[in-house]
Amino acid sequence: MNNLPRICWTVSACLGLAGMVWGMQMAGSGDHSNLAAHAHLNLLGWVGLALYGTYYRLIGLTRSRVASIQVGCAIVGSVIMGIGIAIAHQGGTEAIAIIGSLLTLAAGALFAAITFQRPLRINSGL
Repeated sequence: MNNLPRICWTVSACLGLAGMVWGMQMAGSGDHSNLAAHAHLNLLGWVGLALYGTYYRLIGLTRSRVASIQVGCAIVGSVIMGIGIAIAHQGGTEAIAIIGSLLTLAAGALFAAITFQRPLRINSGL
């Protein structure tokens, strides 16, 4: 991945749109049984990836093996968790949601490590 901020923002926009369409489908049908899955997709996929991309842009990180793995885990984890929660709410197995959760947790842990290695430095001008 040679431009992590752009990848984060593009996937974030796509997942945000998917979450919006899913929310409209639930509202139109009156069936809100997948509300938790929809919320996780929006929060982790749309908001989380946008924040990751913004951080990477602010620190000037466009290429990094660890950050690429972090972004990959965040993307795959968000999608799998959303699908897995929906499956679990329909009476299926929770295994898919657990896998998504673990990938998302790994992404969060990697992001925390990256922020310790490359802290955001803001020049306040004071």
